[in-house]
Amino acid sequence: MNQCDRIKLILLENKLKQKQFASEIGVSESYISMLLKKPDINLSQSLASLIEEKYGYNAEWVLEGVDPKLKQISKNKSLSELHQKALAHLEKMSDEQIKAVLAFIDSLDEVEKSLSATPSK
Repeated sequence: MNQCDRIKLILLENKLKQKQFASEIGVSESYISMLLKKPDINLSQSLASLIEEKYGYNAEWVLEGVDPKLKQISKNKSLSELHQKALAHLEKMSDEQIKAVLAFIDSLDEVEKSLSATPSK
């Protein structure tokens, strides 16, 4: 997988359009378009670090394809890639957004408790 493929994967996994991605990392849409078409154009370390900060992808993976793909946030090395991605999103949320997520998690716990308390027929 080359750098073009890794950028495409970032766009796909985050459901981003080129224009939105360009805006969020502070480059032009035409630059993103060139990155997606020309494998010989290399991102700078600072841009890869910005992608790491905003989206959770390890800068070395973005630049060179060196694993791990996602920045390790948790000290728990056994977390799945999906768990790591969820943590990366949580890390970027405001306090209000985190409160909403915690309320949602609490509601899931309540549903699970009520289902397990209901006798099966």
